Amino acid sequence: MSPSESKLAEIPSNPRRGTRVTPRTCLWPLAGSLVVTFGLSIGLTFRSNHHCFAGTCGEWLFPLQARLHVAVWYSWLSISVTFLAVRAFHPEMQNVLRRPLCGRKLPLLGKRISAGGALMLCWVISLYGVVVGIWWIRLRDYFVNRGLADGIDRGGQRLAAVALTGHVCDITMGMVLLPISRHSALASFFKIAVSTTLANHMLTAYTLFLLVIVHGSLYSSWVPLFNRLSSTLQTVIPVLNPTYLYHETWPGNRTSLGLWRASLIFTGMTAAAIMLAIFITTLPAVRSKHFNLFYFTHLLAIVMVIIICLHASTMFYCTAPGLAMWTLDWGMRIHELRRVLDGEITTIGKGWYCVRIPLPRSRLTGCSCRSPLAHFYIHHAESSIRELHPFTTVTHLASKHAATPATDDDFMIQFLFRKRGNPDAIPPKTQPGRSHSRLISRLLRGKKQRIQSTQWTQRLASLVDQQLRHSPNADSVPDSNGPSAANQKFPHMAVSLRLEGPYFSPADPSRYEKVICFVAGTGISGALAIATAFTERHRSAPGLLAVEKQQLIEPPPAGSRSLPWRRCIVVWSVRASEEVPLLPFIDASATEGLELRTYPTGPGGGERVDLRSELAGIQAGDRTGRTWVYVSGPRAFIAAGEEACGAVGGVDCFAASWDP
Repeated sequence: MSPSESKLAEIPSNPRRGTRVTPRTCLWPLAGSLVVTFGLSIGLTFRSNHHCFAGTCGEWLFPLQARLHVAVWYSWLSISVTFLAVRAFHPEMQNVLRRPLCGRKLPLLGKRISAGGALMLCWVISLYGVVVGIWWIRLRDYFVNRGLADGIDRGGQRLAAVALTGHVCDITMGMVLLPISRHSALASFFKIAVSTTLANHMLTAYTLFLLVIVHGSLYSSWVPLFNRLSSTLQTVIPVLNPTYLYHETWPGNRTSLGLWRASLIFTGMTAAAIMLAIFITTLPAVRSKHFNLFYFTHLLAIVMVIIICLHASTMFYCTAPGLAMWTLDWGMRIHELRRVLDGEITTIGKGWYCVRIPLPRSRLTGCSCRSPLAHFYIHHAESSIRELHPFTTVTHLASKHAATPATDDDFMIQFLFRKRGNPDAIPPKTQPGRSHSRLISRLLRGKKQRIQSTQWTQRLASLVDQQLRHSPNADSVPDSNGPSAANQKFPHMAVSLRLEGPYFSPADPSRYEKVICFVAGTGISGALAIATAFTERHRSAPGLLAVEKQQLIEPPPAGSRSLPWRRCIVVWSVRASEEVPLLPFIDASATEGLELRTYPTGPGGGERVDLRSELAGIQAGDRTGRTWVYVSGPRAFIAAGEEACGAVGGVDCFAASWDP
């Protein structure tokens, strides 16, 4: 056996899938929350016969249908969770489900429908069909027969439709409340991309809003029919809550129970008004210009959920699992955010900054860390009390974890960010008692300047600049993977941060022969982590690249494990005025198969890189093996990268986008 083959044999076989279940992304608490909420919901369907906590308790009049409603919803949810868990541990299944079915994008969402999206749509429609089957006949018979018994021959089916759409809203609201935040630990466990969870949330939320409009419109169309009834017949069905009879609801029943039932219309209107406000702020034109308004309006959803659960009891039964998962998700996140980590921020020139922070080893306990792409949410109290901002680490966590002595509780990781606007601009100093001057200067500044001054990264960079101007320091050296970084010294300052994460992206470039990274601006962070993974992969097994090249000529024997990743190309598009040396983080000349192509643009640079031509050129020069393309940067750049992959064909594309 040759030395290179010996090294190849020493590399462990494909690790057992599923080892990524960690204390912070564990399936068992999720399964436990589903069991507990199901038991609570079923139990309340029996208890609510005597003590109803909502304006309308369907189980009081329709006990069988209410319990079937709960059972179907939790069964559907359990099957969905099981399917997602199986998908998370099978990359081949993920690739099949991500394949787009058509080239056109959906309106509002701006995403192409994939095989997984189509499957999910059919799965949701089947749930709607089952719910309609459970409720419609029983509701129609109840409202129609009750009206006919009292001489009312019109409006019964319309009231049944009102009640039916309300029950469809139940399950839709339940889907909306499933963990969808950008820093959801549960979504990370299931290896669901951030953009996918947000798109799913938006689609279900828009569907819910449409159903609420239909629900309210049907009720509003019934009110004129009610008003045309004689005064005698109007004492049969109460307008404030037509589910019950007049003597069961205020003003026919003046007890506390009758008054509570009459609150149905008011809780519904209040919840609908909050939902309308949320809907308006989610429109792209509003959200992009007034994000804080969008954010704080979304917080009203907590109040809306409480009100809507008081509107109808079945709404609580369907939202309970989402609320439990949301609580579990927040518990995992707060558990990590409770610890303050002391690190440093280094300026590396032209408005770029490098954050070095110790990561507790316990964050990776039990984690296979197959993907080199990992992001964290960083909290800096001096910049903002409430804001958490996502950053992709440039550190390859798996290799860093392995290289750190077992006796060390922490190891250092790095993040890159860039200050917007003129990197040499000095923020104006403020003086006590001059609030009117600050207000005038703020109003006189342009809109773009005002937006930039309120950016989280802008505030953090300004704090660094101010401190370094008063106490310059040139003793800091950024932790490095390159041999020449020790000679590069930059000023730095100490900083205290809180980290939430890591959250690993659903990507494994090591399964491909050729990896191409199209990145722009700060999107270089993910590419640096991928390049480091490639470097460490070949550094840990000298001669590995030669073995892989030989495998292209002589395929390995059946049953042996192939390590195909033999080439990594990083294409970085950056403004010429913002280009900085990447040698402290990556040395392409030290690793065979690793290439770094920098394209400076703008004044002092050249034209924007043509991603389609670049990809076609790379593919034309090397057609062997499978190709994976990583795209990260501004929206337009990501769109151009996805379009290039679709035009060239024969590649798998992964877009690192925070947007749905």
